[in-house]
Amino acid sequence: MPVLFHEQVFLLGLFVKMFLGATVLMGFLIILGFTKQFSLGQVAIYGIGAYIAANLTAKLGIAFLPALLASGLVAGLVGALIAIPGARFVGPWLALVTFAFAEIVSILMARLKLLNGGTVGFRNIPRPEIFGYQFTGEADYYFLFLVIALFAYLVTLRFRHSPYGRIALAIGDNPDIAASLGVNVFRHRIFAFFVGSMLAGVAGAAFAAYTTYISPESFGLSHTIQYLTMLVVGGLESIPGAILAVVFFTFSHNQLMAWHPWDLILDGFII
Repeated sequence: MPVLFHEQVFLLGLFVKMFLGATVLMGFLIILGFTKQFSLGQVAIYGIGAYIAANLTAKLGIAFLPALLASGLVAGLVGALIAIPGARFVGPWLALVTFAFAEIVSILMARLKLLNGGTVGFRNIPRPEIFGYQFTGEADYYFLFLVIALFAYLVTLRFRHSPYGRIALAIGDNPDIAASLGVNVFRHRIFAFFVGSMLAGVAGAAFAAYTTYISPESFGLSHTIQYLTMLVVGGLESIPGAILAVVFFTFSHNQLMAWHPWDLILDGFII
């Protein structure tokens, strides 16, 4: 049975993509689903986590787990910093602020050749090594991404049912009423951005270690639209719905690839 499991390389890779997508979407759910902050910068923060981990492991020789933790924390701080001006806006204005941030990050990814490899991309990112165990195959990454996805799920679930989560939902429903009851709307919006961005940064670090190569094209606006679509289809406040949306779109995209270049049109009809 273990031999058969290891031989299912394609299926394992599909599950890795699904777990990765679920991790990113959990962070997006906290920001957009709970507090209703229309951010278009989530994938850019995901990319920041990937590039931080790539530099830490490839250039500084830092081990995978510390790099993973550092990427999550830095990405969370970046998200919180963006939220300071962004939290003062709502709706399309917040979308414009975060879209501008995403475009700035995209340009920096392409221009900072010494740090990021520029448009050529960042190559030769080391594979993870945890407690002396070197990752080699898809089965190793399957369990790694499963653990990361479970972590993201538990963080989101805990946030949802904590006082912070209930306040976030109240802010999302009507920030004026929440403020009239003594809630510091500004502070809670920043905290939601921090937690959601931290999960995106962790996912980005894991993605860089998995692919061993990243480029600016991996973190474009089209990926943001994909995650936004998943979140809307699954339900903006539903954790199970978001997970089901990731599962559905991961497997449907895989099936539709055989119909290229008509796959995008068929995908639109499905949505």
